[in-house]
Amino acid sequence: MITQHRRAIPRTVTDVLLWLLASDVATAHQPQPHQPDRCANLRCADQAYPCPPARDAHRAQQAAIRPQPRARGRARVAAPAPITGWFRPSRTQPRAA
Repeated sequence: MITQHRRAIPRTVTDVLLWLLASDVATAHQPQPHQPDRCANLRCADQAYPCPPARDAHRAQQAAIRPQPRARGRARVAAPAPITGWFRPSRTQPRAA
């Protein structure tokens, strides 16, 4: 049976469990409606918003998302070096007398 998640998960998320936990914490730690500079969660009474749990949840959400690759122009591929020494020695050994 396929279970539905409590919220839609973006395609860029690589760690689903971390992202879900972080989004739950971020939802629980919102600013107060009448005092937007204070956290509304009772565990963070009288703490400024964003409180430490809200900041940690934001960092965890960022860590759960795949980083976007940065394009930096075209890649250059060097010509391959000749393969030597696989079936014969690459240097001649001096003969013992």
